[in-house]
Amino acid sequence: MIDKNKGRKVKDLVKIIVVLLACIFFVPVTGIKAEAATSCKSVISYPGTTASKVNMRKKAGTNYKSYGMLEENASVTILGYVTNKGITWYKCKGKVNGKTRTGYVHSSYIIKKSKPAGKVNNKVVTYLNVRKSATTSAKSLLKIPRNTKVNILSIKKKSGKYWYKVKTTYKKKTKTGYVLGNYITVDDNTSTNSGNDNQNKKYGYVNDKVTTSLNVRKNASTSSTILLSIPRRTPVTILGTEGTWYKITVTYSGKTVTGYASKEYITVGETAPGNGTDNNPPTVQNPGTDADFETLLANFPESYKSSLRTLHAAYPNWRFVAVHTNLDWAAVITNESVVGRNVIQSNYPKGTSSLAPFSYLSTAAGAYNWSTDKYEVKDGTNWYSANSAVISYYMDPRNFLNSTDIFQFEALSYDSSQSGNVVQSILNNTFMKGNYSVTDSATKKKVSGSYKQAFMDAGNKAQANPYFLASRSKQEVGINGSNSTSGKYKGYEGLYNYYNIGASDGGDAVAKGLLWAKGGSSGATTYGRPWTNPYKSIVGGAQYIAKNYINAGQNTLYFQKFNVKPNNPSYLYLHQYMTNVQAPYSEGRTTRSAYNAMGILNDTMVFYIPVYNNMPASACQLPASAGNPNPYLSAISVYNGNTKLNLTPTFAKPSANGNLANAVYSIVVPKSVTSVTISASTISNKATVTGTGTGNLGKPGTTTKFTIVGIAQNGARQPYTINVTRDTK
Repeated sequence: MIDKNKGRKVKDLVKIIVVLLACIFFVPVTGIKAEAATSCKSVISYPGTTASKVNMRKKAGTNYKSYGMLEENASVTILGYVTNKGITWYKCKGKVNGKTRTGYVHSSYIIKKSKPAGKVNNKVVTYLNVRKSATTSAKSLLKIPRNTKVNILSIKKKSGKYWYKVKTTYKKKTKTGYVLGNYITVDDNTSTNSGNDNQNKKYGYVNDKVTTSLNVRKNASTSSTILLSIPRRTPVTILGTEGTWYKITVTYSGKTVTGYASKEYITVGETAPGNGTDNNPPTVQNPGTDADFETLLANFPESYKSSLRTLHAAYPNWRFVAVHTNLDWAAVITNESVVGRNVIQSNYPKGTSSLAPFSYLSTAAGAYNWSTDKYEVKDGTNWYSANSAVISYYMDPRNFLNSTDIFQFEALSYDSSQSGNVVQSILNNTFMKGNYSVTDSATKKKVSGSYKQAFMDAGNKAQANPYFLASRSKQEVGINGSNSTSGKYKGYEGLYNYYNIGASDGGDAVAKGLLWAKGGSSGATTYGRPWTNPYKSIVGGAQYIAKNYINAGQNTLYFQKFNVKPNNPSYLYLHQYMTNVQAPYSEGRTTRSAYNAMGILNDTMVFYIPVYNNMPASACQLPASAGNPNPYLSAISVYNGNTKLNLTPTFAKPSANGNLANAVYSIVVPKSVTSVTISASTISNKATVTGTGTGNLGKPGTTTKFTIVGIAQNGARQPYTINVTRDTK
């Protein structure tokens, strides 16, 4: 089984020495504003090496001047850190083009030394205390003079000060304790391990067998604790092997861990294809120069590039990932056009001119009956199958590569930086803007809380983006709620389903969903069922969505609707969360609106954009708005005075599929008949007919041709021919 998950929760970090080191250099992403500081004060010195060739910049950000490239495996001294827009940068000293420079380097490309050595520097006048704990009030275990060598075990920050935990020997006494960091110079050349640190290390990256992310685990087992989840092409340092696992060190999203990853998903090599710049961690790369970005664009078809360049210019921190489906475009549309697989809301079939026009609706068998002019309702009261042209439009990514609509491609994984304020912004115009308070129908206890917190908890527990969860619920149950969220639906009182899970189209969808929330006919208890209060439904439903969709490769709104790159090949075009063809578009806009309200559109965001084979040269367009398409006649009558004449063959309406058996009819009339009167009616009350009325016949022995045309509301025409032969008798 592929060992991957979108979660980023790191457990037991304090037990891993490398992570103890990392906790000093990183600050939590949560709470950092979009425009964080871009420089820092030098307060520590710590040796490291570069994992690959990488830019050193004047300040911490890709928009700042580059001093040039540090070479791969170059030695650097880490002087401090700063986090800008959720990305950690090290302030480093190192050689660029032979000249020593001090600047900022993306943390993903710096490997810190393990247990380096140092010495007491000249800031110490007499001696330095080695203390029992990291505080100046702690007991002194040993006093050491300038130039005394120490081995550094870890770093700790307390009350704004950096402390090194060291082991040192002076006057035949060996002690382990804490010293203030500013009194220690960490010297790479004095490290007891400096000659061998990298001797057995190899470099690699997460390969493209991973669809969403790869778990780094505490031990070499799929049942072991997940320390970190990393996306494709993330660079890693390989420390060793254990069976079918690599032991690796990796830095991603402000966290550095040492753990285990399956060998199958790691390619050994210096860097992943396309890497080599400071902010280019794999598929989620965000090149800092125009040249870098153009290299990234090589993964996309030419027809995508103009829009992506425009987005990059406006939002340089956005990252675009090409997801090659390897599917033929025409085959995709054929499969997604299966009746009922994609629906759209319209009131036109019921006589009200609102929502999707007739031209957006499918007329395929099972979606529409040509003989009765009836569209088949697929869900609710006004959801009908969408036609292929509409499906093509909503599936064509090129229609949505703009700053308003691109969020249907946003990664749906959880990140600790995600804010409750954004969730609140999404919920503000809905019935979920405040609190819920109900009596749990199972425990009979009062349950209350804020919807905002429920979605935040749901995101954390399910490792799913809480913005997406709030938008999904809003999309499914509406801004005023529904029978699925009232807790009062007859036969299912006290049950809630905030995502309409199990509410499949056809029949009583609400009842189906609430039965699922109850645990189904078997009384299942997975995902916290039965959902007997709103919190259980919101949190449990999120776990279901994360397990069955986000972590199954459907990690964007687009892929949840259009399953064109599934982990399980048998799910291709199936296992699609919703049938509403516009759902990714509308949910993405909801998310974008909330981001805009919170002022975070300039933050780093990752978008997974699908690419198909043999796509049209330009983006597919929606059909022009048009009326009812049915031009067929329901009856044709021919009279001689008051006598109705018989047609040969007998008139027949089209089949339900729109097949017309005959559009040419004939009549033979006596010689005495000199004219006939023709009348006709249309199947659709929105169609018209021409060619009716009274017409004169030719001389005896001749045939007169009459053409009657049914004209649909959308302009489609269906001619019928009546050949009337005047007998000679």
